[in-house]
Amino acid sequence: MRRRLSAVFVLLAAVLGGLLTGAGAAHANAGDPVCRPALTNTPDIVCTIPVEFDNRPIESIEWTKDDDPLPRFDNIRQILVNCTPGEQFVIGLTVTFADDIIPGVGDTPVTCPGRTAGIRYLNCDSGAALVVCTAQIDGTPPFRITWKMNGTEQTYFRDSSTMRVGCVVGRPFDVQIAVTDAAGTSAADRTGGFCRRIQE
Repeated sequence: MRRRLSAVFVLLAAVLGGLLTGAGAAHANAGDPVCRPALTNTPDIVCTIPVEFDNRPIESIEWTKDDDPLPRFDNIRQILVNCTPGEQFVIGLTVTFADDIIPGVGDTPVTCPGRTAGIRYLNCDSGAALVVCTAQIDGTPPFRITWKMNGTEQTYFRDSSTMRVGCVVGRPFDVQIAVTDAAGTSAADRTGGFCRRIQE
């Protein structure tokens, strides 16, 4: 009789152990954090926990960068990681659940995107027989900037974000700007108007 009871207890322990192990195994793989560029023309990265965890009771969230803890992001589901263009590292994630003794662990290799050259703003005003232009440049400095006025390059203003050139009152002007940044990406823009004696 004792042998039968012992055998039953052993069988029950094995079954329960298998069930618990199976439940833990179902949640053992957290899945890797999801990382994407934060905004256009910035190298920063946004990382979030996997969507599989949205409906699970979470006790704690820990983030790492190349295995170094990021305590300022503890228990935050989505984080913003600052980085430089082309920088590479690994974002790690450990999630502890209220319904499971086995934490979810994952990591994602990240390469920070480079900024591309762009001309955010270009404006040219005329007055006192002058054309005065200002540009706002995006991209990775330093920039190589070329200005042209009516097809003629204005070498004096090379690599400058502003240009100031004389013009003939009443005649039209055409301004072109071309930009190349340190990463080798390029952008161009143009504008025009009429040369004026009095600025409007």
